[in-house]
Amino acid sequence: MKKTPKKSKRPPIPLKTQLRLWVISAGRCQFPGCNEFLLNDKTTLAEGNYSNIAHIISWTPIGPRGDIELSQKLARDISNLMLMCQRHGKVIDIKENIGTYSIEFLRKCKEEHENRIRIQTNIDISRKTTVVRIQTNIRGRRVDVSQSDTYNALIAEKRYPQDEKGILIDLTNLHYSANKSSWYTATNQIDAVLGNALTVGNDERKEKHFSVFGIAPIPILVYLGFKLGNTIPADIYIKLREKPWARASSYSKLTYSVNKPRSKNKSKFVGLSIAISGTTLKDEITKHIGGDSPIYEIKLAKSQIDQIECIEDLESFRKIYRLTIDEIREQHGKKCKIHLFGAMPTCAAIICGREIIHGVDPSLVVYEHINQEEGFIPTLTIN
Repeated sequence: MKKTPKKSKRPPIPLKTQLRLWVISAGRCQFPGCNEFLLNDKTTLAEGNYSNIAHIISWTPIGPRGDIELSQKLARDISNLMLMCQRHGKVIDIKENIGTYSIEFLRKCKEEHENRIRIQTNIDISRKTTVVRIQTNIRGRRVDVSQSDTYNALIAEKRYPQDEKGILIDLTNLHYSANKSSWYTATNQIDAVLGNALTVGNDERKEKHFSVFGIAPIPILVYLGFKLGNTIPADIYIKLREKPWARASSYSKLTYSVNKPRSKNKSKFVGLSIAISGTTLKDEITKHIGGDSPIYEIKLAKSQIDQIECIEDLESFRKIYRLTIDEIREQHGKKCKIHLFGAMPTCAAIICGREIIHGVDPSLVVYEHINQEEGFIPTLTIN
């Protein structure tokens, strides 16, 4: 009677090789698009080893992608091993999937994953940034700023997040109207979130750089910029319709101009109109500050949505806005009130608040266009 041959066992992977594989993959699944952290269960977060060390070329010639010569030779070679979650470790070895997950495909996935980990961990510590996201309802529609979108934008700037959490200001539970209470509820939430996030703790952590991604009504973004201030460097990201967040560098194509009042009226009420993505009518401004009050206007030759497309255009706006604030303060004194009416991109609104110097510049009364019937209404007074 013939003996049934014993089923061969997969040769054990040396602990030293396992450790190297864990390090170069950062403990994450190398299956394309997965990236699951393998020391915690995805659902329960229970700690444990949830990994599977998979072979690109099977350790046996009769296994998935096996080879009569290379299987034994590469059975314990780290170049032939991939760290995967248990689910994807099985997916690549299913008979029907072998054509999809070929040797060449898996080698490329392994190389790309390990290169990405190496690049990110090689980044200079000075390139750390604290990601600030603010999201809210725009005309009754919830608009989210996803964390994955912000990470993709950071890669282009060769920056990486200070931590996984960052600072999220979620105002999507608020609905804005002519009633000022909702606007001040929003500012209270901003104060609370930033106060907690920016307090130096026992680890003596101090924020050294911000990356700001904001979608919200103009008054909220102006307030956010004011609270962040300009003493800590910050990158303000630009969001164009149907395009990802970016800070692309390009040749500046925008030329801003400033219309100034002809009279030297020393009024304590000063209008400031910013017409980039739209226009504001003089009648709407004088309705709130009076017909004799001086009005300054920062504008483009032709206003339209998505005008600011690159950081050079945003920097040009920052400079002319700052010069205009300086002139208003010089002409009307720091105790005047600047009534700000804006039709501008979100990135410019953040700049408007960030450039106001605490205790030095005049106060800003920021207006929001509610609807065609009500027009502009005063919302927040800043500084």
